Amino acid sequence: MKVLRGACVLASASLLSCARPSGVGGVWSGQASDAAGRVQIVTLALTAEGGRLTGTIAGPPPDSGHPILNGRIDGNHLSFEMHRGPSATPAVFRFAATISGDRMQGTATNPSGMKIAVSLARERSGSGAEAPAGSPAFRHTRAARAGEAPGASPPSPTGADPVPQDAQAAILAAWGKYEVVAIGSVAHGTQDLDNLILDLLRNPRLPGTVQDIAVECGNARYQPLLDRYMAGAAVPDSAVRTVWRNTTQPNCSFSSFYDRFFPLVRRLNQHLPPARRFRVLAGDPPVDWSRVRRPEDRRPMGDRDGSIAGVMEREVLAKHRRALMLFGINHIRHGEAAVGRYEARYPGVTFVIGDHHGFGDLTPLARYNDDLERRMSSWPVPSLVTMRGTWLDNLPAGYYDPDDAGCAARGYPGVDAYLYLGPRDLLLMEAAPAADVLDTALIAELRRRAAATGGLGGPANPETIFRRELLSGVFLQDSAAEVAAGARP
Repeated sequence: MKVLRGACVLASASLLSCARPSGVGGVWSGQASDAAGRVQIVTLALTAEGGRLTGTIAGPPPDSGHPILNGRIDGNHLSFEMHRGPSATPAVFRFAATISGDRMQGTATNPSGMKIAVSLARERSGSGAEAPAGSPAFRHTRAARAGEAPGASPPSPTGADPVPQDAQAAILAAWGKYEVVAIGSVAHGTQDLDNLILDLLRNPRLPGTVQDIAVECGNARYQPLLDRYMAGAAVPDSAVRTVWRNTTQPNCSFSSFYDRFFPLVRRLNQHLPPARRFRVLAGDPPVDWSRVRRPEDRRPMGDRDGSIAGVMEREVLAKHRRALMLFGINHIRHGEAAVGRYEARYPGVTFVIGDHHGFGDLTPLARYNDDLERRMSSWPVPSLVTMRGTWLDNLPAGYYDPDDAGCAARGYPGVDAYLYLGPRDLLLMEAAPAADVLDTALIAELRRRAAATGGLGGPANPETIFRRELLSGVFLQDSAAEVAAGARP
């Protein structure tokens, strides 16, 4: 579950019909509301087996969404997780609630740590206990129980045809109008996107165009060490690896992109005069893992977007430098997260690029992906298009982000341009480097961190990462875990 842009509060998911057992089992419906007063209908279908909880969670149709994961029951308390996004780097939403009779009260915590109040009631006779007939909640519950799907015909969005441009040339040209170009989601599973960035770095036009490269997989605590490394100082490989291995995100420790990125920028700097060298900026909070021994010690890790925004303001915008930002897309959209924070003081300076990894990914809308991709069949690979005024800007937002599937917005909220890397089914999956997986000291430390922060069994545990690696194929969309969970149509 996740606080969303616009009117949506929670990430949507699907509801599978199931018999109503006693206790926690059954269908629960109600609402979730955040601190800003935004409300969204939520429905749970739960099955209890001893202390284990399984089932599904649903928001507004037409989503067909996600099973709950790591579900547990302890007396009248329950907890579970929901994972959204690419299987290699999912966003994790945590739910905890208490049941009293036919009422459920609890909280949903999104990946940024924001708490959302959830209030549900057990359904009776197949309709929502708190939803009168004819209300949106009633229609949602009945539609979800019936497995309502999107329309039978593919969408026909209106608008001009986008004009594709050579991706590197268009990205470089953007710095003629903007101080910052932000590209998402680099190092989040798509090998083709990683390759594009590595090629861009080697473009002889980039030095002098850009001074700074801000990255998600970089612990700001090590910025002085990173500066020395990029300046060509004798920094051992074992020391510089702490920059991306000691972040708040365990997936960074297994990133083949960052294993290549940092040495490549250092090598490029060795062939450039000092005035044209790149500075790499670490955006993740300055966490000292040696001091993290219990879940309470995680507090300094919480405000990742605040850390990113602070680095960008101090080191780039206040100094009138130009930068390339490499982060997950939800950190860089206009009006929210990190970019949204600094835009209050520095409006209009950032050009945000989202990458194509299929339309309607992880929702029933994915059935229309091939129809929409036919409109792009003549586009060069890779290419970049601006979205404003085109049919891309007229598609419902759920075609770009499953978390937006219940929202009324159209286009890709907070995104200026769309990066086409080829058809969804041909995109390659970024694999974890074997040397990192076999690094026993690294694995032991990551296990310690997971135990210290209460992450055992969750995405912070190396075993979770290894399991995803085993279940993922060569292609980005060939994840056995997603297929088994019913997340793909």
